[in-house]
Amino acid sequence: MRILHTADWHLGKMFYGEYLTEEQAYVLLQQFLPMIREEHIDAVILAGDVYDRSLPPTAAVELFDEVATKITAELGVPFFIISGNHDSEVRLSFASSLLAKQGLYIAGEFEKLSAPVRLADAYGPVQFVLLPFAEPAMVRHFLHDDTIHTHEEALQRLMAYQLERVSPCARTVCVAHAFVAGGIASDSERPLSIGGSDVVAASLFDDFTYTALGHLHGPQKVSRDTTRYAGSLLKYSFGEAHQKKGAVIVDIDGNGTAVSQQIPFAPLHDVRVIDGFFENIMNAADDRPDDYVLVRLQDREPILDGMAKLRRKYCRAMALETPNRQSAAKTDQQFDLRRITERQLFDSFAAAMQEGRSLTEAEQACVDELWKTLLSQEGEGLL
Repeated sequence: MRILHTADWHLGKMFYGEYLTEEQAYVLLQQFLPMIREEHIDAVILAGDVYDRSLPPTAAVELFDEVATKITAELGVPFFIISGNHDSEVRLSFASSLLAKQGLYIAGEFEKLSAPVRLADAYGPVQFVLLPFAEPAMVRHFLHDDTIHTHEEALQRLMAYQLERVSPCARTVCVAHAFVAGGIASDSERPLSIGGSDVVAASLFDDFTYTALGHLHGPQKVSRDTTRYAGSLLKYSFGEAHQKKGAVIVDIDGNGTAVSQQIPFAPLHDVRVIDGFFENIMNAADDRPDDYVLVRLQDREPILDGMAKLRRKYCRAMALETPNRQSAAKTDQQFDLRRITERQLFDSFAAAMQEGRSLTEAEQACVDELWKTLLSQEGEGLL
């Protein structure tokens, strides 16, 4: 059986105030859907965070509806979806029983969880165990078990509840949305809890043929090759600029051996971080001026109207950082503001802006001339 594993679409995501729906539609409609057909996929998995928030914008819902319809109705491929921590499990589960008859299997509300879904290939059955994101309090209430307090306990008990109806000899695929120990987080993920209690042990998934994970945005394996995060659909922060986004194709043979490979996506507009001096960046050739860029300058001097100038070259420049000008001036000089003069304040300010570097002779001459002009206009009160 050949499975396509994806996760963390975050439809309706905003990036620096701009909706990414067009970017998401480009990948899903132009690359993801053709991949299902061209790679002869037998089942598709979306491991949570379908939307970026519980009440998504209309355009995001319409995009999901279009993609889900094409996968199940037009391509005839079963589509497995679980809710993530960004989703509303109630909204996502709407009409799930009816949709399951069309090959769209959605696991959100615990009360609507069905038995593991059973598909078959030439070698026999493959069972899909769907484990939506589990808040400990919600699982505690659902299972009437007051001993559940951590995310690991919640997931373990929910998993046991689902596995009661799984044949022990069958090949099994687990779909879960969790922070598994050993995974590497990105800066665009919403924490599941405070203080590290959200982490679950990778050993929970040891008995599954393959585990399709969602939540962490960087594509990666955890503990073993058959426990994987597919990563997010797109780069959702500049901290993810180095990551290669895509989907995972998993081949499961008759012996229950799973082999996976990451298939990359080519975004409509990439997310990049550009380092260097302002003049060099502006003069350098770049064949991707439409990308989303963060420019991190090495310049020590201020760049007048830098963002406006930058956007003449990069129309989607999102941020301009000047780390070399953000450190405080190294000085032990202390001032009594009741006795300090305006000229001393200016000299201190000039030193701070230049991180302690003294004014050149030309700069000092210019300042002296300006100060004389101010004195002549305002009188000796400035002394």
